[in-house]
Amino acid sequence: MKKCFRNGKIFFVAGKLNEEVPYDVSSNELHVCFDGKGGITNYTVSDRSGSCVRRTVLNAFADGRKLDAFCEKRVELAGRMQKILLKDGAVGIKILQFVAPTENAVFYEFTANKPGDYEFVLDFSRAQYGVHYDTDVETRYIAENNAIHLRTRRSALLVFSYVSEKYCAALLSRFAAYKKQVVDEFKSVKIPASAKSEKERALYVSSVFCALENYREIGLFKGFSASGHREIPVRTYFRDSYWTVLSMYKTRPDLVRCQILTLARGIKENGDCPSGVLVDFNPRVRNYYDSPCFFVLMVYDYINRTGDRSILSETVNGKSVYDLCLLAVDRLSTFEDKTGLIVKSGRYNKLDWADQINRTGYVTYVELLYARALYCLSRIVGTRDKTRARRYREMYQQTKNAINTLLWDNEKGYYINYRDGDFVEDNLSVDTILAVLFGISDDAATARLLDNVSALLETRNNDSQKGGDYGVMCVYPFYRGADRCYNRSAEDYACQNGGVWPFWSALVAYAQKRNGRDCSYALTSSFGWSVKHGYYTPIEHYSPLGSVGAPLYAASGVAAWVYDWQDRDFFKENESVW
Repeated sequence: MKKCFRNGKIFFVAGKLNEEVPYDVSSNELHVCFDGKGGITNYTVSDRSGSCVRRTVLNAFADGRKLDAFCEKRVELAGRMQKILLKDGAVGIKILQFVAPTENAVFYEFTANKPGDYEFVLDFSRAQYGVHYDTDVETRYIAENNAIHLRTRRSALLVFSYVSEKYCAALLSRFAAYKKQVVDEFKSVKIPASAKSEKERALYVSSVFCALENYREIGLFKGFSASGHREIPVRTYFRDSYWTVLSMYKTRPDLVRCQILTLARGIKENGDCPSGVLVDFNPRVRNYYDSPCFFVLMVYDYINRTGDRSILSETVNGKSVYDLCLLAVDRLSTFEDKTGLIVKSGRYNKLDWADQINRTGYVTYVELLYARALYCLSRIVGTRDKTRARRYREMYQQTKNAINTLLWDNEKGYYINYRDGDFVEDNLSVDTILAVLFGISDDAATARLLDNVSALLETRNNDSQKGGDYGVMCVYPFYRGADRCYNRSAEDYACQNGGVWPFWSALVAYAQKRNGRDCSYALTSSFGWSVKHGYYTPIEHYSPLGSVGAPLYAASGVAAWVYDWQDRDFFKENESVW
């Protein structure tokens, strides 16, 4: 199928009905994948075990004749909607599918180009549970086939769900309002002038929705899920949510505030921070080294960009957010040695974002986050305790100096990945770009680091790697040692061992842009690769070997933030606030 972009939408033209166009969408209640043929390939209810539907097939009939599998088709992807236009001879049929932001249902609208005898059959034979539905036309349900048959002269509306018939009837009665809601939601996205081409506009809109569609409110849990595929149980991560909320500051800072309070509920009394927080506020893998930093960074960014210091006085489990910031960083600081750097102990320690890699000792990524957290905490504490704030500022300076003394490789022109005793993993890791974003590298180091990121990690420039031109690698050369990597990352070019992570690529782009460099490759290459290979929402990671992470991956929405903040340094202190 030919693919193009227009007005923030992804279009497919000159296609055939049988060709799949998988498109993931989410609401507060569910995750669905439309298949580009009128069916769906997944329907997962938030926090419910297993997929309710593995596949639903739609067949359309006009005047008793089934539309041919090779008839012409156009598909339009926009926000939480997929629109399909079918043409078989003189017959034209439009199929609109969408989910509403707060409902547990799939909405269908069928419209033919002329009156006739039309029948639409939805085959639910692969459903895990009984389906409920309501429609505005003549219908029959064939239990033996688990199929719904709709008959109409020209148009039909359908709502199906796993809640109840009564629930479907209530939604059907407000069908027009829900349709307007999702259309208006799409139109409300203001594409910045920095997104110049139609491809960039589509990337921007896709990125905004990638973040927004992963927001969940379930009781006191109010935060961003990592992906619609991470719903059982529903959970939010410190690291993923930090990057996710960046695209919310200009339009929905209220959601950032909710995210902070949800993460706060996962911090233990001694300051330990897990990888993530489950919907019942139990921890998802305990004691990650980067999580406490991301919490403090998010609190600081929120205040720095909104001026709302009241967040510090919000109380969770008997402790204020201010107190939790102190506890989290003070607990992490117990892993410091005399250099001011954090030591990740043990040979098999995967407790940071690269959780399929045993990075131990001084890990530059962890040290950069720790330094930034100390700086942010010094500003937060400075609103109440100037003496204590000076101590955190002194700790920040010590850690920053140690990073630049012990972890910068002047011969190579970049920060090493990690150092553990006599062993040095001196490959270039994309996560060291944080040194540029957080102002830890000086001008000379910044220039050399950006030069090497372009030369080694942008695959278009690196002929030593054999994967071709596939985006910005997360690390190169690959990891050494037979026991350093496992799971997907055990293979070179894959996952955290040379795969592409679109959110890291976007962060590279921001660093390049803020330093007067061309950022178009880092910013758009992963989107181009994904669309070319049939992934139409931002994905978690991918590899030239074929392995692909979760679709609609919230952190990959950070690309929208890059467009929003190209003309300003997001991380720069807002002096009017502090």
